[in-house]
Amino acid sequence: MKSAVKMIILEYTCIFILSTITFKFNPGKRSMFNFFKKATKTFRPISEYAENWSILTEKPNPTIIRVNLGYKDAIGHPDYPVKMGIAVPVDVHDDAIMDVKSEIEEILNDLLLKNDNGAVVAIINGLEGQKFFEFLSYTKKEGVDFAKIHQILKDKFKDYEIQMYAETDIKWLAYKSFAHI
Repeated sequence: MKSAVKMIILEYTCIFILSTITFKFNPGKRSMFNFFKKATKTFRPISEYAENWSILTEKPNPTIIRVNLGYKDAIGHPDYPVKMGIAVPVDVHDDAIMDVKSEIEEILNDLLLKNDNGAVVAIINGLEGQKFFEFLSYTKKEGVDFAKIHQILKDKFKDYEIQMYAETDIKWLAYKSFAHI
């Protein structure tokens, strides 16, 4: 009986201590259960995340993926819920294609990253079968003119079929799949 009373006293003492700690850290909220709540994730503007590019390869369909792992902490960023893809089918991956990829990446960085409207998070290269390269970006929903971006790229690279899509991906599932997160 005494051990049961000691356990109850110990339990209530722990509850009192936790609620006191909670009150000190959250004076506007007096419940001890706030102490156990998961901290709200804070996000920065997309341009403030460090670049950390890695190269990954996929075996079943030979693919090389250059992914910026610096955006791991931006996954689910509420300001960048739109997944935008720019894909270009190619016959071969040669020096000319490398130049086109570099130019497209530079254009996308100018249009998106420099204005905090979004960022290229991965570049995917399909090496066999249907050869292609694709830029995966996450962008703001408002203030990004997707049709204009598409037109700029089509006008600049008239010899290539520039394909584009934009769709909601709040949880950044495409990025997580390419980054293996």
